Amino acid sequence: MGISPRYTEMNVIHSTHLTEPQGKIKKPTEDYTEIVTPGEMGITKLHFGILNLTPEATFFDRSDDTEVALIALGGQCTLLVGHNGNKAYGVLGERPDVFHGEACVAHIPHHTTYEVLAGEAGIEIAVCKVPSYAESAAIILEAGETADEGETHLRIWENTLSGSADVRTKDAHMMHTGEETICLHRFRDMDGVATFDVTRTVETVRVRLHHNDVLVVPEQYEIVSLTSEGIGYQLWVQPDF
Repeated sequence: MGISPRYTEMNVIHSTHLTEPQGKIKKPTEDYTEIVTPGEMGITKLHFGILNLTPEATFFDRSDDTEVALIALGGQCTLLVGHNGNKAYGVLGERPDVFHGEACVAHIPHHTTYEVLAGEAGIEIAVCKVPSYAESAAIILEAGETADEGETHLRIWENTLSGSADVRTKDAHMMHTGEETICLHRFRDMDGVATFDVTRTVETVRVRLHHNDVLVVPEQYEIVSLTSEGIGYQLWVQPDF
């Protein structure tokens, strides 16, 4: 039985002038859906999208002028990466969804082809890209493993939020970014909500994130997580130069 996508649409939330958060809807398709590209919403470096494959489907792409990171959100696939002598082959994905275990991540250098062959349950992958010409090796990491310093130009981490729909919990996590940031937010029951303050100099916007919202924050902003209602998951991505 294949996995079903956990969303019907994605709300991309951003604040360009720190007035009211602005949003746009991205309707997913089977295969790859681009969510954020450079030149939009104050973002200059990061690309972000979601790849959804049905059981035993395939997807082929090339990294071109970017480094690509593939983060398995749910399901499993075989990943074939090839670039002359720089090749990697392995299994990506060890969890059914983001609430059961840690992510497997693959890092793919620039101008490298890669092919995803979905397993019997299908696969959902977050695809992150950043401009890079570094001569790094292709890496396929197991769940919980991280790349060594200098091996990647993407900073990727996951965060879980505990609670339930009727319990409010404090999350003291504060991040002074200095770099543009993208965060995918999900809730187990799809009815949860998380609240953030996004600040630049003396101006602050309060943002409420719901299931499958994507928060997009340009450079030189500070993000403060205030509260979360419901069991939640966050995938954070930043450039790392």
